[in-house]
Amino acid sequence: MLSVKLIGSIIFNVGILFVLLFLPAGTLHWWRAWVIIGLDLVGTVGATISLSRGHLGLLEERLKPPVQKGQPLADKVLVILLFITYLGSILSIPLDVFRFHLMGKPGTLVSSLGLALLVVGGSPT
Repeated sequence: MLSVKLIGSIIFNVGILFVLLFLPAGTLHWWRAWVIIGLDLVGTVGATISLSRGHLGLLEERLKPPVQKGQPLADKVLVILLFITYLGSILSIPLDVFRFHLMGKPGTLVSSLGLALLVVGGSPT
């Protein structure tokens, strides 16, 4: 049962990232988004495999919803605000790249450093 929940959770998380990046972009021809999704998938699967080897309690805790019964109200509000902020920050990327053009296109050096930080720091989700 745990493995079905894990696979479903991974598919759901990657699916949300996919929708947040590609739906506002209006195209699937965006290689940088594919890189982010690929790194997120590899990072999530790697972390899940790592946790499944001796930390099943932690893994089961991570599968619980972020807002739970018995949680203090301040925690619920903070978690919801953080979740909305996270979704908004991901959503703002394709909106700017394909619609608003508020920020200039980063150069190769900045893009490479950002990718390196993403790889070192873990997946975006």
